Amino acid sequence: MVAKRPLPQHDSSSEQEKERENSQASQNRRRQRGLQRLQSLARTVSPPCSAKKVSRANDDLPHTKSVSAAIEAGEQTITDHVAFYSNHLLSALSSRSWPDPTSPRLNHSNWIDLYTRNAGSLKGSHFVVHQHDHPIAGTHYDLRLQCNPTSSISFAIMYGLPGDPNSRRLNRNATETRVHCLWNHLIETASHATGSMLIWDTGRYEVLPYSVEQGDGETTDGGEDSDEAVAVAGSGKKLQTEQEKLRQAFQRRKVKLRLHGTRLPGGYTLSLRLNKENDRVEQPRKPARRRRRKVIPPSAANDPSDSDSERPSSQDHPFKPPPLKRGLSSLSRLESPPQSPNRKKVDGYEAASTDAENENLAAVASDDEEEAIRAKNAYIGAVNDVGSIHQRKWFLSVDRISSGFTKQTCTSKAGFSEIQWTRRGTGGYERFVVGGREIERSVVTGRLAGDILKDEGVIGYVPRGLWRAINY
Repeated sequence: MVAKRPLPQHDSSSEQEKERENSQASQNRRRQRGLQRLQSLARTVSPPCSAKKVSRANDDLPHTKSVSAAIEAGEQTITDHVAFYSNHLLSALSSRSWPDPTSPRLNHSNWIDLYTRNAGSLKGSHFVVHQHDHPIAGTHYDLRLQCNPTSSISFAIMYGLPGDPNSRRLNRNATETRVHCLWNHLIETASHATGSMLIWDTGRYEVLPYSVEQGDGETTDGGEDSDEAVAVAGSGKKLQTEQEKLRQAFQRRKVKLRLHGTRLPGGYTLSLRLNKENDRVEQPRKPARRRRRKVIPPSAANDPSDSDSERPSSQDHPFKPPPLKRGLSSLSRLESPPQSPNRKKVDGYEAASTDAENENLAAVASDDEEEAIRAKNAYIGAVNDVGSIHQRKWFLSVDRISSGFTKQTCTSKAGFSEIQWTRRGTGGYERFVVGGREIERSVVTGRLAGDILKDEGVIGYVPRGLWRAINY
């Protein structure tokens, strides 16, 4: 028999005490580490401090407008727009050197001469392409075409003019906007409400016959501008002006334009047409405003004294809803607001009045003015004599044949046959891509959109994102 060894005697109370001490020490260590990592959770104020403080410069600064932005918005008026914007852009040009010698540039004197030769003329055919970085609508490009001596029709193009004849996204939507005064072609300005606007290109347009046979897309220049009738030598037939041809093509809903600009290549031709589905002849109705639900305070809702017996009848006291505040109509606009009717002379120009006693009158007059603008689809001072309809969507594309390209069938790297558009002789042009607000510069001042914001004193402007150039 093997004797059993006696088991060692242990003090159970001491072991339990050590376990409690170890457990308590472990909990204290974990608690200390947690407090060190998350010190903000021990704060008495909610929410805790963020790791990185986000500062927005325009939260604490008043959104004041520059004089040029106020003129563009109609809050101030001047009599000589050419002199004002000539000096304004010349000062911006003299404050910095031209950034890139290879960048397209239109001499300042030639820019003013181009505008003055077309403004006020029955034969004027001035056009401008504005890059408009709107805070709500985003970056888009406004094509404005002179339709009479004082006004121009306008199309908003989201991604700019197409420049690659072999692009898979060659087509664009061109949305009609308000008819503008012709002096809007001179604008380069910026504000918090309307964003930045720069002259992407400007020049003269030419209206071509819409049905052009292949290879016969070239036309000659219209010659010098004159208000007098031009007759064909030996025939006595009167030639149509570009404004007349534009008006007729616009009524046919098929417009072919050749743009003679500074940035755009020679022979660049666009085709605009309107489908039957989008061919409206009436201006859109005024957008409906939703009434806000009246919030009853809990004290009033639970008041026992407010009983049906004590409440007056609806026949004696009909219910009147609270007056609705005017909505921000500029949020649904692609352009700046119209001129305010309540103006006064200040230092050579008319400025909007801010007197408290005129606020109600100004609101009523502004409503009437907006209704007139909506009915005519033309800003104050502009004439819509071509029948432009607001927000009507046109189909825009490059006319590749008229631009000097020819279609060829070639074999791809994968061995499939595909169609490629190549330059025909000396015609056509090199592929270009519209890069957006961070790349495109003004042909008059050489400024980017950010430079214009800085020059106009716009601080903390937040543009709309998600804009991508079409480069395929």
